[in-house]
Amino acid sequence: MSSCIRLDLQSDLERICLVYDAFLSEYPLCYGYWNKYASNRARLCTLHEVEEIYERAVQAIPYSVNLWVSYCTFGALSFEDPADVRRLYERALSFVKKDYLCYQLWDKYIEFEYSLKQWSQLAHLYIRTLVFPTKKLQSYYERFKRLIDMWSKEMGCQHDLDFPRENTHSHGLIDIKDSEYVEISNLIREFMDQKASKYAFKKFLSIGQQLYQRSRQIDEKISCFEAHIRRNYFHVKPLDSGQLENWHHYLDFVETQGDFDWIVKLYERCLIACANYSEFWIRYVEFVEAKGGRELANHALTRAVTVFLKKVPAFCIYSAMFKEKIGDVSGARALFLQRDMDLASNLVETVYREANMEKRMGNTDVAYLIYEKAIELAKEKGNLKIIPNLYTNFARFTFVASGSFEAARGVFVKGIQQLPCKSILEGLIHFATIHGGASEIPVLDTIIANVIEPESNVYGALGLQDREDISRSFLEDATQIRVSNTGHWLALWGVDIPPGTLVPYQYGRLLIRYGGLKS
Repeated sequence: MSSCIRLDLQSDLERICLVYDAFLSEYPLCYGYWNKYASNRARLCTLHEVEEIYERAVQAIPYSVNLWVSYCTFGALSFEDPADVRRLYERALSFVKKDYLCYQLWDKYIEFEYSLKQWSQLAHLYIRTLVFPTKKLQSYYERFKRLIDMWSKEMGCQHDLDFPRENTHSHGLIDIKDSEYVEISNLIREFMDQKASKYAFKKFLSIGQQLYQRSRQIDEKISCFEAHIRRNYFHVKPLDSGQLENWHHYLDFVETQGDFDWIVKLYERCLIACANYSEFWIRYVEFVEAKGGRELANHALTRAVTVFLKKVPAFCIYSAMFKEKIGDVSGARALFLQRDMDLASNLVETVYREANMEKRMGNTDVAYLIYEKAIELAKEKGNLKIIPNLYTNFARFTFVASGSFEAARGVFVKGIQQLPCKSILEGLIHFATIHGGASEIPVLDTIIANVIEPESNVYGALGLQDREDISRSFLEDATQIRVSNTGHWLALWGVDIPPGTLVPYQYGRLLIRYGGLKS
């Protein structure tokens, strides 16, 4: 019986893992599902295996306050050594301490130290809660003052303390530097040993007051942005335009503050709620790259193209262009190889970008091959609708790369032979009008006649309307070439061309065949 139960539990565990792993590989920012995954594992596995789930979670979404709160709560209940719990809290704060909602983590950390009666640790925490604004900044300042008041009563210094009024503004906005941490630690040690002087209390109070005033001034500037954030978490449902605009304004403001750590953390927080919006990923990449943070830029690109925007071809193109710009050509090529043939809407653009990159690298033959492979792959996938565009772009690219009209025309002809259709034929006609001139008309006449005349092998591939449209297009463009070409030479001799003038025989032949005239 016990062996059967173990087998059932193992089977349940495997099913649970399969379901959560599949879901979270697609939606790694759903912190609630990481929590559920860990809770289900806790019923069936060891604490170490649950810890592994949390580790995977914070690797996937390291800037989630809610996730770190869950992980640290688990650690406080599970880890035997308080030092391990503190290390986990400190690790969490290294990511989210500048998040306006990280008060949830501070509260848990304070609760943990209070449960252990670690007063010196609490004193440090209360000072640190004042370093950067959170939603509970005022509450933390009040608790800090109560702590000072309690200590001063115990040591008989209360009558010597004068708490500054809250509207007092500090003249120097300070942050806690390493040297100040040492001084704070020394002051707290004096309090614990009950050797603190009146000066020590005033100094400690002054530090807290300055930090609070600095944070309150920042809070006054960012509270309007925070108030308009309606969704801090990831969801597949789109955000409204007001939410997106608010994030942009918030980022604009913080970028002007000169705190690189703060702006990176705000971008990462923004990209939880706005993970499906390429505009924020691009903005983040461009900003950190401009500030010398190439590693951050590459990491952001990798996350976006492999998870969040992997089905957005335009972003894949942007990423490849960025890689080329920074000299990572192999990285750019790898991104182009990820193109999805099922996303036909952007395939033509992707192939165009890739071929032009290889041309810039001096690899013209490779560029030609890119078009040829894309056409063959489109045929295999049955994406016949994009093949005319591929051939048309391929012909234009060939003309630019080689300077040969004949080579470009050959691409069109190959396309017509493989997939006779109106769009390729019209592409050839218009291309010849621009680049070929009057000498190309007899050649075009032959090519088109082989398609639209009943004796042609591909006559049945085109409908009556398509054949009429092609004939009309050819006639209009041929007439345009004739007037332009003939007018040019006659104008040199000062001869006016009366309207309706018909010159050489070949144009009359075209009018008879394509214009419905009788010979």
